[in-house]
Amino acid sequence: MYGRENHVEKVTLEQTLEEVGADEGLESLQVSCLNAEQNQHLQASLSRLHRVAQHARARHVRLLVDAEYTSLNPALSLLVAALAVRWNSPGDGGPWVWNTYQAYLKVCGVFREVQAGVPTPQPTRTCPCALQDTLERLERDTEAAHRAGLAFGVKLVRGAYLDKERAVARLQGTKDPTQPDYEATSRSRCLELMLTHVARHSPMCHLMVASHNEESVRQATKCMWELGIPLDGPVCFGQLLGMCDHVSLALGQAGYAVYKSIPYGSLEEVIPYLIRRAQENRSVLQGARREQELLTQELWRRLLPGYRRAPH
Repeated sequence: MYGRENHVEKVTLEQTLEEVGADEGLESLQVSCLNAEQNQHLQASLSRLHRVAQHARARHVRLLVDAEYTSLNPALSLLVAALAVRWNSPGDGGPWVWNTYQAYLKVCGVFREVQAGVPTPQPTRTCPCALQDTLERLERDTEAAHRAGLAFGVKLVRGAYLDKERAVARLQGTKDPTQPDYEATSRSRCLELMLTHVARHSPMCHLMVASHNEESVRQATKCMWELGIPLDGPVCFGQLLGMCDHVSLALGQAGYAVYKSIPYGSLEEVIPYLIRRAQENRSVLQGARREQELLTQELWRRLLPGYRRAPH
């Protein structure tokens, strides 16, 4: 969060529950590192987001708030936690507001102090909410939601900004907040944690496995089977439209709930977004090659009866 004091606000679901209270609503949220005017802006933002959530809830649409760069995530997490207190109450068909957890973040995230949104020349300090990796943060938030009796919605992603985060860290002279590579992420452990939590606390806990990686999807379905989680239950899968469609189709045919993310906007906005996602998430490109191979096989099978692919 932007602040004038020599610290960065710790942003956790548990802290927001303590400061706001499940029965007080969004209006009582105040952030100590913001001045009165900045807190007024925060309240105005929360009021607008409150109307969005209200509109979505009335139409039975769930809000999945995406994660961003580490410099923005603390503020996003604060807003999502405040909305969750209001909209993820038990017995209301929720969770209606979900947060996104990036598995490639590690211990040692740091944020440069800022004043009124402008970086200051003062030395950097470690952000308390970044001292835990994604697995520890997920464990903490699931327990906080469970103790508060709130429904808990999680979109689990590997994370798509590894190269960008490293470049920014080098430029600013801060520690790299990401794991050494995608293979070192805590995604598998996060997935097992959430699926176990879903099995124990469904329907109060929901999970979206947002992945273009076939192995991750395979691990998720295997774990669901072992834990007895029904295919049409509180676990769903998500991919970008047009990317890894063979994975989406296979999941759908097997009876799993699958969602396709559709970037919306002008070509000038959408194409650069898709290019960045493809560049950052190399498994998407590998999936595209795999999908092209499968489509070619299917085309030949339909055109030439009796066609069989020659073994490698």
